[in-house]
Amino acid sequence: MGRMASRRRPRPAEAVDSAAPPGGHSTKRLRAAAAAASSPWPSMPEDLGSRIAERVLAGDLLDYVRFRAVCPGWRSCTADPHGRGVSDPRFHPRGWTMLPEGHGLHPGHARLRARVRFFNRGTGAFVGAHLPLLADHCVLDSPEGLLLLQRDADSAVRLLHPFTGDVCELPPLTSLIPQLDRLTGHRPRLDADEHKVQSFGRVSAAVAVAPTTGTVTVVLAHEHICRFAHASPGDRRWELTAWSTDRVARTLGFHGSLYLACWGHEESSIMRLDPPLLEVIATLPSKLMILPQLVECDSEILVVGSTDVSCSRLVVVRLADLLLGEPAAAPLTSIGDNCLFGMRSLAVSSKGLPSVSGNSIVLCDSIEEDRLMQYSLSSGTLSPACDGDIVESPPPSPHSIVHHLVTCCYRYFWNKGLIYCSRTKPSWGKKRMWRLGFEPSRIVGATG
Repeated sequence: MGRMASRRRPRPAEAVDSAAPPGGHSTKRLRAAAAAASSPWPSMPEDLGSRIAERVLAGDLLDYVRFRAVCPGWRSCTADPHGRGVSDPRFHPRGWTMLPEGHGLHPGHARLRARVRFFNRGTGAFVGAHLPLLADHCVLDSPEGLLLLQRDADSAVRLLHPFTGDVCELPPLTSLIPQLDRLTGHRPRLDADEHKVQSFGRVSAAVAVAPTTGTVTVVLAHEHICRFAHASPGDRRWELTAWSTDRVARTLGFHGSLYLACWGHEESSIMRLDPPLLEVIATLPSKLMILPQLVECDSEILVVGSTDVSCSRLVVVRLADLLLGEPAAAPLTSIGDNCLFGMRSLAVSSKGLPSVSGNSIVLCDSIEEDRLMQYSLSSGTLSPACDGDIVESPPPSPHSIVHHLVTCCYRYFWNKGLIYCSRTKPSWGKKRMWRLGFEPSRIVGATG
């Protein structure tokens, strides 16, 4: 039987369309195959394919990956992001943010089976990534969409590209301890094992790549001690700055530099750090705004503040306008479909996330009457950003997307898998020796 079947002659390629086999589905498949074979797209000139790929990549990395998957010709004329996902800034997944799952399902939790979800802040798209490295690593920050990780066993730092799997190896955070001792005589709080330091895990990071050599440099801002450090692959330790700055309120990594918002009574200042150089680039008189924060939105930095401590009126200006001088820094009356979240640099588009109000600011660090409030730039009024109390108890499941977005602004909750609630104090159980959290004695309504 097998030999008889093997004697059947294959149908000539030119007869594919002439002989219609029974069944409409088979006919459709054959016609689709024939159309693909005669399609002019695979024969597109390489220079044109490269130009199109550049524009696709400028929009989103994953769209670029899909573009390369169309045919071998398109793959051959475009650069493969694998192997250069960290060292080439073009392939940084800037528009993507790790989604906090809630229910205590932290990244690397056994029930997630190494799967982590990410969402696109502009389109609202969701994708999953298989990241087994998170089983023994804690997520510290997400500069340029990359994941800055700390290994539990020895506090070594790694910079991970979540979609290509590329990893950049950096020194352990414990290398900062003797330097801080020498500079200040102050040793940060350590856990039972002196080689594991928790307090240095509270960081904001920036990633810079040298254009000629491709050398990656990571800059860390330790906001709680007003100190900064930087390191590159191959370094044996993090280099702590000999100087410190006071009144650092917020830091933001943007295109390789670390930007600082420093509060003051008469005026506030915006600084830019490119180690070892720290430069004041703009000042904000108190008559313009107080309590400034920095948010990246539509590939530029916005400075968000208020006219008084009660935050009854919020002000948004472009940093680029501030650099041109105070008269040019007119407050914006609209930020389009975007919604800004305080505490951390987070801006999302209401086009991709319809349950989020556009042209508004969510006051993550100012809760009124147990409610999370949002400020409308068009009307200048406050209204609840979501339903439910987020102070006395965690919001009930299923959670709204606003609950997930607010959680992204609080790193204690973001990397612990808990939805934000101000009464909850996230604490690690077995991993508390290595990971930043709260003392168990201070916990009210938290899960271990």
